[in-house]
Amino acid sequence: MSKKTIVSLILLALLIFGGGYYAIQRITASTPATSQTQAATTHTSKKNGKALILYYSNSGTTETAAKYLQRKTGADLIKLKLSPAYPTDYSKLVTVAKRQIDRNSRPKITNTPNLKSYKTIYLGFPTWYHRPPMFINTFFEANALRGKTVIPFTTSMSSPISVSTPYLKRMAKGKALTLQPGFRANNESTINRYLKQHHLID
Repeated sequence: MSKKTIVSLILLALLIFGGGYYAIQRITASTPATSQTQAATTHTSKKNGKALILYYSNSGTTETAAKYLQRKTGADLIKLKLSPAYPTDYSKLVTVAKRQIDRNSRPKITNTPNLKSYKTIYLGFPTWYHRPPMFINTFFEANALRGKTVIPFTTSMSSPISVSTPYLKRMAKGKALTLQPGFRANNESTINRYLKQHHLID
């Protein structure tokens, strides 16, 4: 084998192994950056803690809002079941709702989940008689909510969330929770605006 051939083989070997080493170095160097990106993404997605949407809907309006809220936030979603169940007939419903208010009733929530793992709870309800339904009292009284953030949302043809605020504040008093102002969830633009203003979505 000639000296020229040997030199050519040595140069070829250096090129192959040198290129491989360079590729390995690039992959190794990029690994910390990738890990940092993943960590940042995880931090961003968990900055508000694990979230749950609890709601009750009779006509379907609040349910529509709750499902849209889930699509925007990725929160878990549970429809509250009550005992006694509310009638679907509107004239009967308003009679029952008013009677519960007059009697200061506490309808039973039959499917409240374990809230321990949740940091943020979206609480959805229709507005009846310019206030939250009486089962919302049940929710605050029956659950340990210390350290949690409760975000109320309501649906109503005419009443803003502010009419429910005094009642919600009384329910939350002494519970060591954070009660956000909440919003009327009659349309998607209002929901989006609230979520962005309160940094609940990017």
